[in-house]
Amino acid sequence: MRRQVQHIGKSLSQMVMPNIGAFIAWGLATAFFIPSGWFPNEKLALLVSPFLRYLLPLLIAYTGGRNVGGPRGGVLGAIAAMGVIVGSDIPMFIGAMAMGPLGGWAIKKIDRAVEGKVAAGFEMLVSNFSLGIVGLFFCLLGFYGIGPVVEVLTGFLGARVEWIMEQGALPLVSVFIEPGKVLFLNNAINHGLLTPLGLEQAQATGSSLLFLLESNPGAGLGVLAAYWAFSKGDMKASAPGAAVIHFLGGIHEIYFPYILIRPVLIIAPILGSASAILVYSFFGGGLVAPASPGSIIAVLAMAPKGHLLVTFLGVLVAGAVSFLVAWPIIRRMSARQGAGNHPEETQPAGVQQIGNTNIQKIIFACDAGMGSSAMGATRFGDKLRKMGINTEVGYSPVDQVPADADVVVCQSALAARARKSAPLAELVVIGNFLHDPALESLTSRLGGDALCGTETTDDILVVENIQLGLESESKEEAIRRAGRLLVQGGYVEQGYVGSMLERESIATTYMGMGVAIPHGTSEAKEKINKTGIVFLQYPQGVGFGEEKAFLVIGLAGKGGQHMEVLAGLATLLDDEAVLQQLTATADQRYVLEVLSN
Repeated sequence: MRRQVQHIGKSLSQMVMPNIGAFIAWGLATAFFIPSGWFPNEKLALLVSPFLRYLLPLLIAYTGGRNVGGPRGGVLGAIAAMGVIVGSDIPMFIGAMAMGPLGGWAIKKIDRAVEGKVAAGFEMLVSNFSLGIVGLFFCLLGFYGIGPVVEVLTGFLGARVEWIMEQGALPLVSVFIEPGKVLFLNNAINHGLLTPLGLEQAQATGSSLLFLLESNPGAGLGVLAAYWAFSKGDMKASAPGAAVIHFLGGIHEIYFPYILIRPVLIIAPILGSASAILVYSFFGGGLVAPASPGSIIAVLAMAPKGHLLVTFLGVLVAGAVSFLVAWPIIRRMSARQGAGNHPEETQPAGVQQIGNTNIQKIIFACDAGMGSSAMGATRFGDKLRKMGINTEVGYSPVDQVPADADVVVCQSALAARARKSAPLAELVVIGNFLHDPALESLTSRLGGDALCGTETTDDILVVENIQLGLESESKEEAIRRAGRLLVQGGYVEQGYVGSMLERESIATTYMGMGVAIPHGTSEAKEKINKTGIVFLQYPQGVGFGEEKAFLVIGLAGKGGQHMEVLAGLATLLDDEAVLQQLTATADQRYVLEVLSN
């Protein structure tokens, strides 16, 4: 069921998102030129109605038809949509969303049916006449059949929305909208449902509160601000950048992983959004057109004249309430990191290696292929160019990944769809487009020696850094011992040792199975000269809280190699037989051989 909903949402968003520029143009014309607008102009106001009644539905229908049946499908979808547009007294956005893909599907089936059966010289004649005849049929179907049904359905939905608003229950819709958003159904909710209903309401009253239900950036901003203030490590470091991109750029997808890491946090945007809706309901807030993308710039640009303050107040309230609700949850989460529960390292991210060794093209994918994927591709591409790496980096909808993509980067909620869309590509699953270990690892692989120096596998671990049969000591002394060896080997600067102790105070580096892997904080990366590990064996163990570590492996990772080495160690030490051998051996060469392999 969830997969079917996601498929419908994907189809709806792919019809609307490519035409967002036209929506913005119509929204600005409405905000500026109508009698109650910022710059009233009687003649220019004549643009508003044709935009709404004809241009926008036809663009949606053409895009939907083209998505299904190519350019011919787009033309037939537009012809079919004319039937529902002319046959109705209301703007036919829902009708266009139905007729466009239906028309594209029909012409695709017909073209396949006649393929190879048309006499030579008559191909163009058959092609044009089939498009015209089938187009007229679907136009009449829309006029007499689909249009009236959609008009009744729209009236019913509109009446239900008005009833909810009259009952003062509109804030309750946040219980459904916010969880749907973080499951990447935001475009389906906004453009598939709220936009068509909001347009009906705006045409009658001049503005609609429905345009603010999903697009308000305040709720997500509050969560990111709380992470910035109260979390630790990478999540704290990445939150400010994510907040700027979310609030000013309108890319809401960027904060979804911050909630998916700790699902209970969904309470914060729900209550933040509900509070904002209460404010808007009380003061009569609304927008004249959809705000897309949902940035503060777009939201304020679509505010009616005289309603800027109310619009901004709702965003401020959503942010404040979301922040206050997220605050104790994130503080408690950060406090529990000391018990070994470190969300930065348990977020759903990773790399599925398929075997590509020559990466020529990387595609960042998101649901609609225009929001978070575009932002991620731009940032990653800029980073590679500054490093002198010429790998092509692009973006696309997750279900339309180019066939020549070598690597596909997407967030965990979209991983299954990405695998289906690009089965031959390597899949890099991330939790955060701004700062994610999997992206750092990918950068390291692309950069090679330019990133990580010229050290070889043998340089990472040498016999001198393998100490066996050590007497038990405190975990602090064991960490200092590992740090001194890293310094002596030239892997790190002296200050890195202190950062290893600091990291241990924030979150235990005991990994389980009698193994601890102490390493520095993210802030100490500049103190790392090259990647290296040291191996300490304690037959009687070292106390890490209530657990004992018999192997203490100090780590310093340059660039993205930090996560690569950690992943390699985790895989190696998952073998209990090897682990027992490493715990008991008195042969340094054995340890070197096992870890090098």
